[in-house]
Amino acid sequence: MANFDSTRILIYAFSYAERLLEEVSYLRYSAERSLCFLSDLRDPAVQAVVVTSEPVDPYTLEYHFREVFRFDDRMIESVRERLTLLAPESHQPRALDDLVLGDERLVAALRSATRDSDRATIVHFMASDSLDRLADTLGADLEEGSQPFVTRWGSKAGGKEILLRAGVAVPEGSAEELHTEQSVVREIQRLATGPRRARQTMVKLSSHSYAASIGNVLIDGEKLDRTGDLLGSAEVIRMPADDFRRELAGGGAIVEEFVDGITSSPSGLGHIDADGTVTVVATHDQVLSGGQYWGCRFPAEERWRPAIGEAVARTGAVLAELGHRGTFGIDFVVAGERGPLAVEINLRKVGPSHVLRYAEALVGERVGADGLLRRCDGRQVRYVHGRLHEPEVLGALDPKTAVERLREEGLLYRHDKGEGVALHVLGALTTCGFVELTALAPTFEAADAYFKAAEASLLRE
Repeated sequence: MANFDSTRILIYAFSYAERLLEEVSYLRYSAERSLCFLSDLRDPAVQAVVVTSEPVDPYTLEYHFREVFRFDDRMIESVRERLTLLAPESHQPRALDDLVLGDERLVAALRSATRDSDRATIVHFMASDSLDRLADTLGADLEEGSQPFVTRWGSKAGGKEILLRAGVAVPEGSAEELHTEQSVVREIQRLATGPRRARQTMVKLSSHSYAASIGNVLIDGEKLDRTGDLLGSAEVIRMPADDFRRELAGGGAIVEEFVDGITSSPSGLGHIDADGTVTVVATHDQVLSGGQYWGCRFPAEERWRPAIGEAVARTGAVLAELGHRGTFGIDFVVAGERGPLAVEINLRKVGPSHVLRYAEALVGERVGADGLLRRCDGRQVRYVHGRLHEPEVLGALDPKTAVERLREEGLLYRHDKGEGVALHVLGALTTCGFVELTALAPTFEAADAYFKAAEASLLRE
């Protein structure tokens, strides 16, 4: 007879392009975000196996137990008996799921854990071929669906097709996947003479493995007209030209108008249950740095929330009909009076996913049907999330020092007040000089003040 009803295998792997994993050192520690799911261990019939690229610091675990989830001593004793922490032996800069699948010792430990329960589920960040194979090996379910589906519908071309099917407002441009520079140039010229006469266009490599705008190229239409040189007309490109040409030929790209004068970049988070029911989970305003996601604010601006919620619901309905189950997110831009324009679908746990999970754990409540988070006394909660990457300063801190410094200065989240700052990805502090902060308070003004004070505290030499 099984010892547990359920085994949760937490593998927050980033299956992005290998160059991105090599260049951005702190991504190696992002698997630590999966600790937000340890709240599931409140159920004594659940065991969890957390797989991270690097071993979890003992104090980081203690911080989660006591400060985030408020487990008492008796609960902590029970949780430790039902929690297994694993890390692959290899330290190569490769995706965590690939390292796991290639580690026989680790796979054997996971197989042993699944035999102890009636059902095993892999809780992952995004689909991959390696996780598909691991699930098959273990006889486990996948929370975020399979790689073949995401390869097709999680691509830029697939996502645009879904948005168009759902009748969601998008930037000018088709969902056709193009594979040559000549076809890309023709599409740019078509948009330049279209209703909006796009002066600048965005060429997006279609593969779902490109994130953080790495696969996007901004083209100056006037320069392209003069020179006929596609990549020579690029205003922004984040990869060598030869790499772009190879990816274009292999995975294709789509072309759409570049939306100028953007005033905000909201996002919507949705979930599709096993029976196909679509839930609009939350909305955020994304904080961007150099066009890349660097944090979020919850909830999104009030006047755009209804339109975002409707777009998430309609897109979810199309995804559900196609067979997707699990999390999905939509990124929008707002420019002038055009309202939110959907620019991308992500069939994975998007950037704000773990932040929302932490916030709900701290507050002790879930986001309501109105898209707002409230304490048990009815007070609304806003939060501001961001990342700090200052290796020279933060590299001198360890997890305990960072947490205790905020506590001493009255900045650490206090459950009795319902406000303060929580820390995430503490393992990346010493090695990479990186950490994430979430400041919670009844108002954005108060949350911003907490965030700025905590930032100054941590960056104080």
